[in-house]
Formats: sequence, structure tokens, C-alpha cells
Amino acid sequence: MPVAVSGGLTFASLSAGGAHTCGLTTAGAAYCWGSAIPGNESHVPVAVSGGFTFASLSAGKGYTCGVTISGTAYCWGSNGAGSLGNGTLTNSPVPVKVAGQP
Repeated sequence: MPVAVSGGLTFASLSAGGAHTCGLTTAGAAYCWGSAIPGNESHVPVAVSGGFTFASLSAGKGYTCGVTISGTAYCWGSNGAGSLGNGTLTNSPVPVKVAGQP
């Protein structure tokens, strides 16, 4: 049986990853819940840091990427396979800009 997401937020879209889900509010704010990074588990939506306004989000196995309204790509979460696209293997709980963009 479906259960409402806690927090009273209104989402325009959702993207489910391996063990987490992220939602994009009608105002373009990103919220995530679940276990995008081990040790950062949350059972309620938590605002993604950085104050970005996203046009879209896509959740992967342990990470999420979003494109801002200005067209810049950012990713956050687990980065063991270089999934964040920033040239490192370091996990990041906050969005990092994908390398190679102006």
C-alpha cells in the first residue's frame, strides 16, 4: 500500500536509485532520503545542500545527478567508481560540479 512521503513537500518529479530516492519540488529544490552515502541514511526528505535550483534529477545506484536551470550538471553521493564525474573517487554528500563544464 502506498505511503505518503513525510515532510509536507510538493514534488514535481521523483527519481529512485538503488537505496535512496530524490525528489524535485515545484520550485526546483532537491530533497533526498534513504542511503545515498553510507552513514547519511535518512527516512525523511533532507534538502540537498548548495541552494541550487534544478531542472531535473536522476538517481543512480548510490548517487544522484541533477541539471540546474542554467544547464550545469552536479552530482552527489557515492563515488567509488568515479560516478560523480569530478575526476576523484571521493564520496560527496553535497553536489559537486561535473568536470569539463564552463
